[in-house]
Amino acid sequence: MLSKRKRFRPRWIVLISVQILILLHIIMWLLGKHYGWFGGKTLTPIEPSEGMEFVKYGVVNAGAIFFALALLSTLFFGRWFCGWGCHIVLLQDFCFWMLRKIHIRPKPFRARLLLWFPLGLATYMYLWPLFYRFALAPIFRPELSWPGFTTHLVTEDYWGTFSSPIIAVPFLLVCGFATVYVLGAKGFCTYGCPYGGFFKSIDSISPMRVRVNDNCQQCGKCTAACTSNVRVHEEVHLYKMVIDNGCMKTSDCISVCPNDALHIGFGPIAAGKREQPRKYDLSISEEIWVSVLFLVGFFAFRGIYASIPMLMAVGMSLVNTWLIWKSTRVLQTPNSSFHKHQLRFHGKMKLAGLVFLAVSFLALLFTVQSAAVGSFRFLGDRAKSNEKFDDALYYYKLSGPMTDGGLGIASNPNVDMTMSKIYELQGKYDESERLLRRIDSRVGMDERSTMLLGQIMQYHRQFVTVESFYEERLAEEPTWSLIWEDYVGWLRREGVVKSAIVNSKKSVELNPEEGRLKIQLVL
Repeated sequence: MLSKRKRFRPRWIVLISVQILILLHIIMWLLGKHYGWFGGKTLTPIEPSEGMEFVKYGVVNAGAIFFALALLSTLFFGRWFCGWGCHIVLLQDFCFWMLRKIHIRPKPFRARLLLWFPLGLATYMYLWPLFYRFALAPIFRPELSWPGFTTHLVTEDYWGTFSSPIIAVPFLLVCGFATVYVLGAKGFCTYGCPYGGFFKSIDSISPMRVRVNDNCQQCGKCTAACTSNVRVHEEVHLYKMVIDNGCMKTSDCISVCPNDALHIGFGPIAAGKREQPRKYDLSISEEIWVSVLFLVGFFAFRGIYASIPMLMAVGMSLVNTWLIWKSTRVLQTPNSSFHKHQLRFHGKMKLAGLVFLAVSFLALLFTVQSAAVGSFRFLGDRAKSNEKFDDALYYYKLSGPMTDGGLGIASNPNVDMTMSKIYELQGKYDESERLLRRIDSRVGMDERSTMLLGQIMQYHRQFVTVESFYEERLAEEPTWSLIWEDYVGWLRREGVVKSAIVNSKKSVELNPEEGRLKIQLVL
């Protein structure tokens, strides 16, 4: 029998190796860009989310091929990828290990309806685009025909489909530490991961499962060791195998069995085997309002301030929802605790309980505020589409930061861009420029935002101010062909022909491959 230490080692080696390969991929891309290796190109991200490009536009990339192979392998070997190849699982396991080191063992949170969210999200991401294009588009949008299949296996912009690195730290804290702390070892996998939604469904018809022999004495050590929150000893007793599709084939249960009773092997599938209902933490009424609250939080957080990616919004909503649910339990029950902290004892609220309720109230307030910000933005978009521009500005301001009289914590560059265009139409160039400069400071110097900012300045700024703006930007980014074209065109319109010619020649020298700049110089 393998010792627990030896049994754990292979999975950790595999998971860490996956992270090293990801890091090497990024390093090779950065070095390739800097030194021109492989034409500055690298393999497209090997990430399941990249498969969305295939279902939307027929683009076959490395991520789509990888995800397809992972799904196919699950059909034969069960839900192995989550436990052995996912970087988020490594993050959660690491956080769980750290908590155990300080003698905190997070309890798994068991809810019925929330279990369906990952599959619902996966359906929206991967199946809905196909259904819309082939079933609905021929009726409502006949021009939206299937573009055919194309390949896109290499790219110059590896990070183009990912969120800003600045979001990485809060994402790791939320989807790693926070979800594990309140929901259990695989909390995010259970209630938030859309890829797991597919893996779980396919796992039910996979022949590979954790199975039991006659040596089992129902000691329960397997259940205690399982970080996938599976009640192993109960399932092997009832069904002679683990049928819970939350099982990630990590071998935790096998490693701690003192009787060599468990193994992973082929045999009957799990679909249709469950006879005993699972045990859950919530009543039916709680299930309903908790699920509604979670969905409100998810839609409120997703994309707010143009910063929060979808999976991070899932994690934030899960944590906030659990805090609010737990606070209701603290108020309703005379005795309540959380990890090592007694929140309420014999009806008397403890200091820890008061702090917990305060944090939960802030979580609720944040959810309500985020929902209000998103709602006002929706109303602004609707007013704009109906060409009610004053109403649109009113709602957009309410969705904006508090410094502008809104309800938000920060500005949203997309909203600022829309408002800037409306102000430009109304001839309010100062306000339009202010918003464009805020975008500039928020997202950093960008070619498109620089072009728009320069064009607005042309309307109402002195010649010297506009000229200095273009010269400063082009000194930092000499390859921005759109800015060169805009700058030279403005000089020509201002009648400064000699300067226009000089700068046009300079733009061609710095960007010899740009045909539009050559045409501009000839003109």
